[in-house]
Amino acid sequence: MTTASLRAAERGGKTSPEVLGEWTTGTGNRLTLMARKGTGYASIWLSSRGQPVKIGYALHAGGVVRSVAWEEPWRNQTEAWKAEQRRQIGALIAAWHAEQPLPTESDPLPASVLGTFDVDGFRFAVEPQSASEQALLSVLNVVGSLTPVADLLHDAGRICAMVTRPGWKSTPDDRKRHWRGKAEAILTRAAEHGRL
Repeated sequence: MTTASLRAAERGGKTSPEVLGEWTTGTGNRLTLMARKGTGYASIWLSSRGQPVKIGYALHAGGVVRSVAWEEPWRNQTEAWKAEQRRQIGALIAAWHAEQPLPTESDPLPASVLGTFDVDGFRFAVEPQSASEQALLSVLNVVGSLTPVADLLHDAGRICAMVTRPGWKSTPDDRKRHWRGKAEAILTRAAEHGRL
């Protein structure tokens, strides 16, 4: 999606809108945040077949997001998806207000990452550790760095134990089971290909 096509889609104000940043959601959709100086309004756009489609907006003041509202059918997204997009929007607005642009593309993942998976709008990565039977499950934050979530003990990819890190212990058991299943599939594939 080009800046010109976004500006054409959001005409009508006195100042030209600025592209504050772009990001890709966990499901592969490319979103763009635009705002005009001197307003407390930012619009959220989706690139659909090369055309911008407005899917929501954020109200902000002093670099802080006050609220985010979604157009139909985006209102039906999961709360986790909405929370992840709000974090992205909040970071972009804060950086714009502070006049410190954020990188629009994440840094590439470390070469040690065996694989990634998405759950509820969040991307997780699995990495081996120094001991051959240990691995680490991490979540990717908005700038692409890894934050450890759980330590994994495995036997040729089959997970024997998973211990969540502080701050993640209250994660519901069904979500932990989902993490475990996805991580085990990645570790098993890695073991089959001699990467462990």
